[in-house]
Amino acid sequence: MIRGFLLAVQFFTAVPVRKNLPIGRKEAIWMFTLNPVVGALIGAVSWSAAALVAGPGGTGPFLTAFVLVLVLAVMSGGLHLDGWADMGDAYFSYRDPQKRLEILGDPRIGAFGTMALLFLLLGKLAVLTELIGRAGLMPAFAVFVPFAARAGLAIYLSITAQAKRSGVLVFFIGKLEGFRIGIPAAAMLVLGGAAVAAWSESLLFPAVGTAAVLAAVLFFRNWTARNFGGATGDLAGAFVEGCELFLWTILLFCM
Repeated sequence: MIRGFLLAVQFFTAVPVRKNLPIGRKEAIWMFTLNPVVGALIGAVSWSAAALVAGPGGTGPFLTAFVLVLVLAVMSGGLHLDGWADMGDAYFSYRDPQKRLEILGDPRIGAFGTMALLFLLLGKLAVLTELIGRAGLMPAFAVFVPFAARAGLAIYLSITAQAKRSGVLVFFIGKLEGFRIGIPAAAMLVLGGAAVAAWSESLLFPAVGTAAVLAAVLFFRNWTARNFGGATGDLAGAFVEGCELFLWTILLFCM
């Protein structure tokens, strides 16, 4: 369990874990199972940084939102943002799925990837600025959004075929059956939603957000199967970024 958590921190964040860890079946299962917990910690750190700069005499809603978005990106090492940009380049090439996979593997970012990244970050800034300006951002929700997005990622990977025959994602997923990460992730999503509902004393967003994540998983599974032939590491990162923006937007309408 501890090794799985450290692997999740090592692979999915910018926090340095300077330790050679074994990557067997058990460790891979725990890595995906505990990745939502890592997301919750990222959310907690990001909210704390934003709350610090927004203290008495501090920044306004826009700069507070900027700090929140910045810390979220820095804590994840830009890993998911890179996947989002690569997905933008590949999808808007309007090529066949095989060619899109080749574009996903290109480390360079093109015009479409740049625009996709720009609109994603602007979207997050706009929604969070509006949220903070209306009634502030509750820590429970700041923790829940990255938590739920990563729980959704595990569910997505558990029910989606791999588009490639090699790669980091194939290496990990090949060590376990889908249900071994899908079922724990679904349970964590529901339990996390219940915990946030109790913490925030509000049922609306946790309930709607949990249902929205499941809907996003099904949509993204079908969309990636049709356009890319399945899941890849870049698409997994793109799911996290897109799901977070989706959840922030839902929260805006639930306020």
